[in-house]
Amino acid sequence: MTRASQQDHDHDPNRRRLLRRAATVAATTAGAGVAAAVGMPAAAQAAPGDNLVMGTANDAGPATTGLTHTDTPLVLSNSAGAPLRLVPGESLYPQVLESEVGTLAVDDMGDLFVRAGADSGDNGVNGWAWTSEWATTSVAVPPTRVLDTRYTDLRRLIVGGADNPLDSSGRLLPGKPIVVSLDSYVRDGYAIKGNVTVVGMTGAGVLTVWGAGTKPTASTVNWSTAGTILSNFLFTELGASGVYRSVLTIQATSSPTHVIVDMTSLLVGHPSQVLLGGGA
Repeated sequence: MTRASQQDHDHDPNRRRLLRRAATVAATTAGAGVAAAVGMPAAAQAAPGDNLVMGTANDAGPATTGLTHTDTPLVLSNSAGAPLRLVPGESLYPQVLESEVGTLAVDDMGDLFVRAGADSGDNGVNGWAWTSEWATTSVAVPPTRVLDTRYTDLRRLIVGGADNPLDSSGRLLPGKPIVVSLDSYVRDGYAIKGNVTVVGMTGAGVLTVWGAGTKPTASTVNWSTAGTILSNFLFTELGASGVYRSVLTIQATSSPTHVIVDMTSLLVGHPSQVLLGGGA
């Protein structure tokens, strides 16, 4: 897989399992008017009247095999590995959506379905266990200035963009994008929250901040006169560029301006991806 295609896979929100889940449920519940029995895959069975022998095939035919206990918990253990394994099933929907409360099932996408609630039937609530495969989490970090074009040291994270994108004082020239790497703060981040400020502009202009690729038509900050200071909340995706996996691209239009970016949160699949305080 090329780095460009890997970028699309890692950062395209359409690939998220959450959206696929919504489409699956919508499609399968449309014709589900009554409750149906749930067919769980690979259920443990034994021949009628015989013991259940673990590690072998057991077939009880149409008879039901029950595992019961009284005062102590029922535990299925395996000293050589995981104590319990749920095998993905291909025919869970729509029946599982109206199953008994307490039902756990792994669907054909590998996600864990949970039927929660106090009772069965209409009082049950359907959900899926959170995993970093299809869900994201916002991790707050100490407010961190990642870019300030007024100062040489705070331009150190500029790793690409147009040739000579800054004027002699460090202001971003119109039409010349810069690429800012946040790899030192996050591994394969999805998005950044924070603040973007423009200052020291020479005239009216527009600033756009995005992840990577083609510049969007939307603007992040707009100003109508020189010599003002304007800030705006920033919540935008991170992209990939070359060897860098978490970048911002910034471009001014119409007039040069200094740009300041302060980061307060990172959107990731798992907090361990954050390399700054807050993602322990």
